[in-house]
Amino acid sequence: MTKKARRLALLRFRPGTSFLHRLDPRTKLLMVLVVSIAALLFSSLSALALVFLFLLVLAITSRMGTALGKALTLILPLLLLVIVLDSFFSKAPSGTVWFSAEIGILHPEVTTGGILFALSMGLRLLTLAGISFLFVMTTSPDDLVRSLRGMRAPPILTFSLGYALRSTTALADDTRQIIDAQRSRGFELDKGSLVGNSNRLVALFAPVTVSLLKRSKYTADAMQARGFRQSENPACCRSQEFSRADAGMVAGLAVLVLVLILVTGIPGGG
Repeated sequence: MTKKARRLALLRFRPGTSFLHRLDPRTKLLMVLVVSIAALLFSSLSALALVFLFLLVLAITSRMGTALGKALTLILPLLLLVIVLDSFFSKAPSGTVWFSAEIGILHPEVTTGGILFALSMGLRLLTLAGISFLFVMTTSPDDLVRSLRGMRAPPILTFSLGYALRSTTALADDTRQIIDAQRSRGFELDKGSLVGNSNRLVALFAPVTVSLLKRSKYTADAMQARGFRQSENPACCRSQEFSRADAGMVAGLAVLVLVLILVTGIPGGG
């Protein structure tokens, strides 16, 4: 498997019995929503550090710290770009000036305030990506579909979302098998770039396309055999239930929001 394929394989559901795994997917959706909104509304370094610390606590207590750290390396180039650009072209150029120059119409300037602003934006990006990755890695597609059906979401929506999540994992597995098979035939897909090399592109994407078409046909046949769309309100044999762990998470989110308001005040409140 190529290095890129191995890295993308990090973003998949990892079965487990931890606190986060046992939560109702609806509670985890609320968690993603609250943490994301908090990361977007609060802009101070202290507030974003608190939100990121909350994310780390969730990951560590769920024994997903190492997996989350590896997954976050996927956004490392973007993270560095954001920090560098915000350091030189900050919206808060205050404090000591460490560097200043004029390059045509550009006026890069590195100040203490600019560096703090760049670090805040970096933490914001890490938090938004981290909470999303943590949700994907601890939520079974089947559990998510059952929860959405419990919320009376349209059946076609729940099916489409569940199938999309399952297909992502299936596509990653198929791609890995195809890459291993092509490597055994002498195609080194690990070296260099696929762009500009038509032979390597065909060796990878042609089998992947055929695999996708076959999987789509099998899925369509299975749906037809099971009478998909014959019932307006299909039932689930097992439903998701709200537990004490879910209540604990909701309480934790409420405490997080309260602490943020006490530490930094209400965003935009003056």
